[in-house]
Amino acid sequence: MAVTGLGGAMANPNRAECSGSAGKAAVPGGGLILMSGSLGSLLFGLVFALAVVTMGCRPEPEPPPERIRPIKILKLGSGSSSFQVQYPGIIEAARSARMAFEVPGRIIGFPVVEGDRLDTGGLIARLDPRDFQEALAKHEANANFLKVERDRHQSLFDQGVDSRQVLDKAIKNYQISLSSVAQGQKALEDTELHAPFDGVVAAKLVKEFRNVQAREQVVVFEDDSYLKIIISLPEADYARLTPGLTLAERNSKADIWVEVTSVPDRRFPAHITEAASAADPVTRTFRMTLAFETPMDVIVTSGMTAKVVASAEVLEGDGATDFMIPVQAARGNEAGDSYVWSVDPDTMEVHRSPVKLGAVSGSMVRILGGLEDGDEIATSGVGELREGMRVRRFGS
Repeated sequence: MAVTGLGGAMANPNRAECSGSAGKAAVPGGGLILMSGSLGSLLFGLVFALAVVTMGCRPEPEPPPERIRPIKILKLGSGSSSFQVQYPGIIEAARSARMAFEVPGRIIGFPVVEGDRLDTGGLIARLDPRDFQEALAKHEANANFLKVERDRHQSLFDQGVDSRQVLDKAIKNYQISLSSVAQGQKALEDTELHAPFDGVVAAKLVKEFRNVQAREQVVVFEDDSYLKIIISLPEADYARLTPGLTLAERNSKADIWVEVTSVPDRRFPAHITEAASAADPVTRTFRMTLAFETPMDVIVTSGMTAKVVASAEVLEGDGATDFMIPVQAARGNEAGDSYVWSVDPDTMEVHRSPVKLGAVSGSMVRILGGLEDGDEIATSGVGELREGMRVRRFGS
């Protein structure tokens, strides 16, 4: 039986081909064998049947296993977390004065340096007083002259020589001269700056021998006998304060501390000294001022960053149903309602649980309703969870 390649060319020996044409079959050596009609049909049928049987015996592919997402789970408990609020702020001195001369002139004396402590009345800076001394001397000389004139016209009036109008004018001129003397005396006194209270020179804003304008700030003087910090309360937090309390009563209902950023391992007890009842028109927050004693063993001074940490007041309706959870565990739907993903410990499936949110404290938020003691909620991967999804505990 003759062997020939398709189209007269040798077939690729590494390639096996099948054809539906009768009388042709592939051989390992390559090429096609031409067969008689009946034998070729029989051989082709056997090959086709074997292929069909082989395909029918292949097992069905197994579906991929269900992916169970690992998440962090928090079990709620009445003693699992304590509620505290935190507000950032900048430390300030108890009193601060940005001092300036009331008159213009050239600074000829600046005997203090930054950090110097002064008692009340201590000299801070002095202007050249010569111009003011000369002006005062002129005012005093003019007043003395007008006093003599007033006395002379008084004598003439008593003798019936001068009229009442002439005397009144002399008296008025003398009184005006006395006012000029008082103004000159004050201007001379204003050439010196004195400490308004016991304190420290916090900053010198100008240099010595410089000409300054009237009311141009030259020094910052502070009373650091105690410190204060001003915070801004959001509307939601302010609304939850117990109404009608005095500052003393409000201080007694909450423990308050100041934590300074540069002294992270210390807390300083503080108390409220001022509490605004009107919101800032721009930020819509309520300003509150707190004071605390200046520590003697560490350096804490005005300008440092800090935060106020306070335990929340116990308000009507608060109780064992209030919990603190991580902020990221709380979600919101399209309608603006809040919810968390509750975990069924038996089936390990997650379900949406509507909750009522309270104040935020750092990275935690208060839950006012919707959860109970012992409930378990998801705290990680909450954005990827779906209703009824199975999960497992992270690390298990």
